[in-house]
Amino acid sequence: MKFLLENHSFTTTGCGQFIDVTEDVREVVGKSGVQNGMALVYSPHTTCAIVINERESGFVRDFTRLMDSLVPLNDTYHHDDLEARTENLEDDPHDVPNGHAHCRQALLGSASETIPVVDGQLLLGRWQKVFFLELDRARDRKVLIQVMGE
Repeated sequence: MKFLLENHSFTTTGCGQFIDVTEDVREVVGKSGVQNGMALVYSPHTTCAIVINERESGFVRDFTRLMDSLVPLNDTYHHDDLEARTENLEDDPHDVPNGHAHCRQALLGSASETIPVVDGQLLLGRWQKVFFLELDRARDRKVLIQVMGE
């Protein structure tokens, strides 16, 4: 069994940004030497998501409109009420409200995606790409890519 884990770091530009990490994943698969197994793409952030979909600007606009209608940016969120909130406040000034980002991530429920590796290749559909999706604001982020198999 072979394993390879890489951390890819970057800075996002704002809420709703889709970052295509497909080539990053393919590179890690190639480096790993795994012929048959799986690639796990994981975001260790509670206000980001990993999604597989088509890289097409109409989809991105549609998805943004959908998220804005379901979880508006400028709504009131209890997460942002620091007068009432008592949990998970240490080591963060909480100076920028982001209740919307937490709700969006929970709605998507996709902190990770697992893609089969067959014959040393990432097994994605013709139009599928792997995206890191920023649901908060411009921030320093990382995505972990782990390949495992034989």
